Amino acid sequence: MYKDPLEKIYYDLYDHTVHLLEEHDLPVEAVAGSLMAIAMRLYKSSLSEENFNKIKEVILDTDVEPYKRRKLHWWMKQSSVLMI
Repeated sequence: MYKDPLEKIYYDLYDHTVHLLEEHDLPVEAVAGSLMAIAMRLYKSSLSEENFNKIKEVILDTDVEPYKRRKLHWWMKQSSVLMI
């Protein structure tokens, strides 16, 4: 289905994230924070200290586009969403 294995990883995690938000009605901040914590622990476990510090800089310096609200209809029903 996916030519690129990274695409499969991304969309599998995205689908599970939407499932957690829609089916379990979990706060966006809790799910996003958990994903960030997992990512940081994976980086810390597999990279040298120097490369770990470099990836932290890349993460902080990278600008990302927000998801479109129409794609994330669950977002609209979240009354406790903190908009940053």
